[in-house]
Amino acid sequence: MPHALAPVDDTFLSTAPLVMTASVVLPNSPEQVWQALASEQMWSWVPAIDQLRWITPEPHAVGCVRELRIARLMTVTEEFYRWDVNKRATFRVTHTTRRLIKGIVEDFLLDEMTNGGTTLTWTMATAPAGPRPPKALAGLLTPGNRKAIAGIKKILPAV
Repeated sequence: MPHALAPVDDTFLSTAPLVMTASVVLPNSPEQVWQALASEQMWSWVPAIDQLRWITPEPHAVGCVRELRIARLMTVTEEFYRWDVNKRATFRVTHTTRRLIKGIVEDFLLDEMTNGGTTLTWTMATAPAGPRPPKALAGLLTPGNRKAIAGIKKILPAV
């Protein structure tokens, strides 16, 4: 049975116990990067994420919902509260099948570079269930997030 999480918003991106930001420079246009972010192939290169499906039909917009299953152990429901095509998307986790987190916001920002490429910046803010994690933990997890977001190259068209 899904567990509802407390609603969180952009303020959580700076107030959460763990905030991790990772960027990747891509030769692809913002439009190409956006198509990858909005696809069902997003995160397909991360072995722990074994299922992703959009609940709401296309075209996606503010309020669209998708589900993601992690290691066959937990499913999370994500609701997008920002959907600025080719520029920025932000979601909050609304439900989980396990009580492992109190809140998550993830923000994807696309900045077009002068050469036509894109800098993609992913910020993840989370509050795990249980005791407050040490702030240093974000510094340890950020390299893994940097590697994870760089994997988007696997589903982008060759340029």
